[in-house]
Amino acid sequence: MTEPRRRRSLKLLNPFARIEKRMSDDRLADAIAVVEAAEPELHDREPAWFGGSLEGDVRARYVAVGFTAVPDRGLDEGRAYVVDIRSGHVIWQRSIERRAELPHSISALGG
Repeated sequence: MTEPRRRRSLKLLNPFARIEKRMSDDRLADAIAVVEAAEPELHDREPAWFGGSLEGDVRARYVAVGFTAVPDRGLDEGRAYVVDIRSGHVIWQRSIERRAELPHSISALGG
């Protein structure tokens, strides 16, 4: 009984959570579309994308997305990308082995 009550309380504290989640999903979809436009073969191979916003991005302009290796789909290495969703450009990319290697903040891109 406490779990549903707690969820309801959390919804009251942040009534915009559902809207923010939908906006986050839209931004992620936009970033994936930018990467797939730059590398069309990825669309056909259908990697399992993951990602999200970057800490320190006060203008909500950049999104980090990536996928790990999927050998049965011809993806022998994972890739991470940072996309400027306003301009529609991939501004950073590199190989990754694990999901945890996806950048989480703007400052992580400097190195």
